[in-house]
Amino acid sequence: MSTEAPTAAFDYASEVYEAVDAKDEQRLARFLTENCTFVYANNDPVIGRANVAESSKTFMALIAGIKHQLLDVWAFDDVIVSRIQVTYTRKDGSTLTVPAVTIWRVRDRQIDDYRIYIDVAPLFAH
Repeated sequence: MSTEAPTAAFDYASEVYEAVDAKDEQRLARFLTENCTFVYANNDPVIGRANVAESSKTFMALIAGIKHQLLDVWAFDDVIVSRIQVTYTRKDGSTLTVPAVTIWRVRDRQIDDYRIYIDVAPLFAH
């Protein structure tokens, strides 16, 4: 993605976060390579597109909603870094907004390595 303008990386990130915010794991899966590695917070890595989709579906069932606010995107070589605010809506209707950073290693316009750096401990401590 080194030849793409920052706007292209921002647009790509926006599309990925729209899929996540829709709680649509199959739509998210289309952005992932077949053998993608996915690491969320301090959880163990999940390997493979189908496993990542299932993991996403399982997590999304625990919450009522999710919304990403994309603040910054940096793209260089085959890496996209995003700084975001994530608002989770709990099943009881209360919300929690936390900062996060994602790092994606991209291959052929698909995410091959997906890392989310976030503290979600307060999400379930409520």
